[in-house]
Amino acid sequence: MQSHPIQESRFSKAFEALWKEIFSSPVHLDSALSKQPKDLKPLLAQVIYPLLLRPISLAKLVDVPTSKGEPWSLSGPKLADWPRAREIAVRYFKKLRTGESLSDSEFCEQDFPPYLVEEWKKSWGAAKSKELMETLCTEPPLFLRVNRKFDRASVLQEFDGSPAQDVGVRETALSPLGIHFERYASVLKSASYEKGAFEIQDEGSQCMALFSLWPELFSKILSDSPSKSGAAFSVTLPKDPPAWNVVDACAGAGGKSLAIADALLGKGRVYAYDVAARKLEALRKRAKRSGLNNIQTVALEQGKEAETVRRFRRRAQVVLVDAPCTGWGVLRRNPDLKWRQDSDTLQRMPVLQKELLQVYSDLVAPGGRLVFGVCTFRKAETQDVAEEFTKANADFERGSGGYLGPGPTDGFYMQVWTRKA
Repeated sequence: MQSHPIQESRFSKAFEALWKEIFSSPVHLDSALSKQPKDLKPLLAQVIYPLLLRPISLAKLVDVPTSKGEPWSLSGPKLADWPRAREIAVRYFKKLRTGESLSDSEFCEQDFPPYLVEEWKKSWGAAKSKELMETLCTEPPLFLRVNRKFDRASVLQEFDGSPAQDVGVRETALSPLGIHFERYASVLKSASYEKGAFEIQDEGSQCMALFSLWPELFSKILSDSPSKSGAAFSVTLPKDPPAWNVVDACAGAGGKSLAIADALLGKGRVYAYDVAARKLEALRKRAKRSGLNNIQTVALEQGKEAETVRRFRRRAQVVLVDAPCTGWGVLRRNPDLKWRQDSDTLQRMPVLQKELLQVYSDLVAPGGRLVFGVCTFRKAETQDVAEEFTKANADFERGSGGYLGPGPTDGFYMQVWTRKA
């Protein structure tokens, strides 16, 4: 990026409006960016992601002084009007014009809120906490999940033989269906995507979907604590999977629903539940593009989930509760999360997770499995939730579980129980 035709004044004005929108409304960063003019959007993303990811490191890089405790000492309204944000952004914009970037600068502990660093150190120790911070300060890789009816090697070859081969493309180390790109690649314009050959999905997310179906195969990739993903392992998925009833209880836009439906080769039925009708509509479109007919979406009313799911009581062979969480394992992709959370969020999440587990556990058939998953490594939302559910439900036998990532995958925790026959 040696030069850019966009004027500094126009960039500054657009950035300031974007920054205010993020901190004065609940809008997600990606959604806010999607509304920007096409010519500005890539440049704004190049600036705002590093600023949210590593604010103090970036301030030092561009020689902008910050007051002690900033930005973490500021409340939401004050963050929306934080003058340093625009100043840092504009100076970084100028550096990008000359080819400089944040990637080579040294990581800084102050890039994370103090309460978060304190909890990590208390839970995992100083050395592990430093490893987590260093990992979550880096740019995340791009992952694809190749649909089973397509050949992964052929899809890989399409990208490996393209002019974009310098993005470091290879097969994933853990998922038998994935492709790993070290850097961003324009994959949605490929012939394979037009054919419905793949979905964009983090490797760890792929592994959670596969773990929910076959924990006996994928439990070996899990650890007792968050850590950089282990060595590659070889696994072969069943060629004739069972026609199970599977419930994805918190489906969202359906990445794991799609992965499960595809892993079952279109057999059985995957029920995708969520309270957001808009996300379920997006899932239906993605399922159609992938040629998957074994997904059924079910819209729920928040707080009344039990009433809707009661008719499906004890009929599912697998129930995945991929619950809402603090998202600490995906801070590289969603850096705005660490700016928005407060003590109320931290207290509320484990309560919500336990409620959802209890409600949806009633759907598990005798001999069936309940799987709990979150994209965080916070003990209060992982081990503690699993232990409390186990103590409160004698009719479930706790099986394998543990942490995956972060690095190179996103960070996840997953745990399985079997309902006693």
